[in-house]
Amino acid sequence: MKTLLNELRLIEHYLLSDAKDGESFLFEAKMILQPELREQVYWQNKTYQVVRDYSRKQLKNEINNIHETLFNTVEHQSFRQKVMRLFHK
Repeated sequence: MKTLLNELRLIEHYLLSDAKDGESFLFEAKMILQPELREQVYWQNKTYQVVRDYSRKQLKNEINNIHETLFNTVEHQSFRQKVMRLFHK
């Protein structure tokens, strides 16, 4: 189990670090020698992509809900008018 956690830590470091260091180059060599590790890295990266895409979709939905509330409800009419005046000048 500890080996699996260490491997996951190395995969995360490799995928999430911006700078390539000696540890990253060593990890790339391990991926060449161990195709199953390369596959684990591939699927971990796909998982990160799915999480990012879902987060973006959720944020976009929240922004749209706020927009609908602020610009299409009667109680926020004065705010809407102030914003519109800013863009009409």
